Amino acid sequence: MKKFFKQVNIDEHIDYEQFYAKYLKNMKRSNDKITAQCPFHDDQHNSFWFRVSNGCWKCEAGCGGGNAVTFLARIEGITQKEAYRHLLKEAGLLDENKEKGKMKYTLEDYSKEKMLPVEFLTKICGMKEEDYNKRFVSIYYKDEQGNITGIRKRYHPNSSKRFAWVTGAQIVPYGLWRLNEFDNTYIILVEGESDAQTLWYHGFSALGIAGANNLRKEDFQYLSNFEKVYIWQEPDRGGETFITRFKTLAAEVRFDKPCYIIKSDTYKDVSEIHIALGEDHEKFCNTLGNILAAAIPLEIKTDIKEQNPFGVGYKYNTPQGYYITSEGVWKDGKNGQQIEITRTPIFIAKKLKDIQSLQEKVELIYYNNNQKHSLVVDKGDIATTREIVKLANYGVMVNSNNAKHLVDFLYCYEFENLDNIPVQYMTNKLGWHKDKFIPFEGDIVVLFNGAVFEGLQTEGSFQEWLQGIKQFRYNEAFRFMLATSFTAPLLRLLQQRIFLVHLWGDSRSGKTATLKAALSVWGNPDDLVVTFNATKVGLEKIASFYNDLPIGIDERQVVNSQEFIENLVYMLSLGKGKLRGAKGGGLQPLSTWHTVVLSTGEEPLSSVTSNEGIFTRTIEINLKPFDDEQQARQCYQLIQNNYGWAGREWIKAIQQDKNILLQIRNISQKLFDMVLNQYPKTIQSHAQALALVGAVDITTSKLIFREKKPEEETIITLEAITEQLQGTEEVDIGQRAYDYIVDMVNAHIKNFEEEAKERWGFLQDGTVEFFPTVLEKLLREMNFNPKKIYASWEEKGLIKVTYEKDTKRYSCLKWLKGKPVRVIKLKLLQETENKATM
Repeated sequence: MKKFFKQVNIDEHIDYEQFYAKYLKNMKRSNDKITAQCPFHDDQHNSFWFRVSNGCWKCEAGCGGGNAVTFLARIEGITQKEAYRHLLKEAGLLDENKEKGKMKYTLEDYSKEKMLPVEFLTKICGMKEEDYNKRFVSIYYKDEQGNITGIRKRYHPNSSKRFAWVTGAQIVPYGLWRLNEFDNTYIILVEGESDAQTLWYHGFSALGIAGANNLRKEDFQYLSNFEKVYIWQEPDRGGETFITRFKTLAAEVRFDKPCYIIKSDTYKDVSEIHIALGEDHEKFCNTLGNILAAAIPLEIKTDIKEQNPFGVGYKYNTPQGYYITSEGVWKDGKNGQQIEITRTPIFIAKKLKDIQSLQEKVELIYYNNNQKHSLVVDKGDIATTREIVKLANYGVMVNSNNAKHLVDFLYCYEFENLDNIPVQYMTNKLGWHKDKFIPFEGDIVVLFNGAVFEGLQTEGSFQEWLQGIKQFRYNEAFRFMLATSFTAPLLRLLQQRIFLVHLWGDSRSGKTATLKAALSVWGNPDDLVVTFNATKVGLEKIASFYNDLPIGIDERQVVNSQEFIENLVYMLSLGKGKLRGAKGGGLQPLSTWHTVVLSTGEEPLSSVTSNEGIFTRTIEINLKPFDDEQQARQCYQLIQNNYGWAGREWIKAIQQDKNILLQIRNISQKLFDMVLNQYPKTIQSHAQALALVGAVDITTSKLIFREKKPEEETIITLEAITEQLQGTEEVDIGQRAYDYIVDMVNAHIKNFEEEAKERWGFLQDGTVEFFPTVLEKLLREMNFNPKKIYASWEEKGLIKVTYEKDTKRYSCLKWLKGKPVRVIKLKLLQETENKATM
């Protein structure tokens, strides 16, 4: 009688204690729960348990959990479907006919399954239906002359036995007898007969291999008849094995024909394409044609000594007793058992030594989901079990149970390959290191956030960049920003202070395009620019990394906090970050830099209430860098395709001719004197920065842009920029606060009259007297610090100072209607006094 398995509770039919006993050791029962040593790791503590009532299991050490189906599938290395069938058999619920392999399977069944005509299968493909009980179909393998070399039986897809070879079979590629019929320009190599048959049906040349492991060296003599070979890779372990075996054998026989991998993200194999498209020949040919067009070249290294299936980069030695396969790393254990180290193939690709601290890092190469990954970590991270488990965050199969095994393996791997593992110097700072400039030194690796930094690459043509940029340099704002970018690596060499250049104005004026054009001197501007929408710590790390190269920050308007902006200006101009403690004790290395900062936005960095230090450290430019948006777009298109050349030429020139720095120093001094003579109220720090950028502009105009007499254009640029800047009086915070208070007095004269509802104080000839609370409120509303402002006013003689019991006070007593009140007396300058009395 037929059983309907889905309606049966399988737990009622299986003795789970007896079932698990076949696989477990040291079983100990407590009521419904039985503990044992876990079979999935080297367990000494009975971490594994299961329920007798339902077969559910779990390993408390982290190997996983599930039911009897998942356990059987994992321990036997079979699919869950196959495991379920085994349990049905264990429970006595499996259909007797299926168990005996007597499920009927005819040529007609195969034809319907693969959607291939019976006549085609018999006449072209050499298939027959020979079994009296109709349990299987026969697939004939023949040699080139058509002689039978083997017969393969194919059973029902749901049968416990799928394939069987007739005794005495000599396995050869399926389809050899058709070689003379094929187009010799190509051959497609597939796994199994049905894929080959499908390709034949649609007119393609193909040979089938009866399983990945059945590919032999002798088979390449047949492939050599074709101009190129396509190998279909199925999306499973068998597909990976097929490709790996093909590469290995091809190298051994020195196979020299072009080979390509073809595969599909949608379909498992060729037969599945045919079935999914409903036998539509045109659609099939188009689909396969697209797959062939996307074929991936397969490199065959004919020198066996150079073979490296994992792409480590050198010929490595596997430590004695270990095995490295596509399935992971294993080690010989006791009694012939293998110990699983990790399911992740992992290698030390290279060792990296920091040029400043001499500390070492290692670059690891590992495979996850058949994808190759690389990761740079501190060497100490792979030396302890506590740290190495962090590799799990990046896809390495490691936990607290196998961590020690992995540490031991990597130690043994390094020891066995001390002479093989490449050693390379590295740094996490760009710019000068002694007489070298990073990253323009090919033997030094640059790391940023644990990965190799590639932002300072070249692209396009230096000549195209030069010709394109020249047309925009007539604009003073654009020219100044570009010259400032060239200036950055000279600050340290010339011992000049750090400064910021901020280009601001309306949107769509080309500010970002100008910033990126300036950064294109050094590399890909999209990789080099950051935004103000970041933390101070993040920007500190970026500044430390760029070190001697310009820092580009875009979009000032995204930050609403003026306090954040001003703190950022101070931090960047100081050239060093915050001193922080290290987790293990001591101090972290101090972040330092010595460069210029280029920024843009729709608003200035400073405000009316900013301290003087903000103004002295920042050159703020409110000029349009382009005539129109079309020019800005042209510039943007230019630097998207051409970048990174000019900076290399500039550094090369500095390294080769030390007189360049002396010339820049002399030109800078002359320009400094010129600026102060023409604009005597210019802040000295601004004059120094302007003069240095001007000197660099003249020098790069000659060396980089090949201009003969650029001095006139440079001077025009400096004049245009200087006229934008605030002078010494405008920068004075005391003066700005005083001007603000006077404006408030003029705007609120009635608040000083006797009948005023909210009286602020008294207005006398030549003075204004504020109640202290009123004046302090007005100042604080604009973020002025009253104490700081009073001190500044005292220096300027604008506030009356009194002494009471030897204590200095900025207020004095005044009698109002017979009562004493305190007031702060401010002197009104003549022009202001006239306005106030009008």
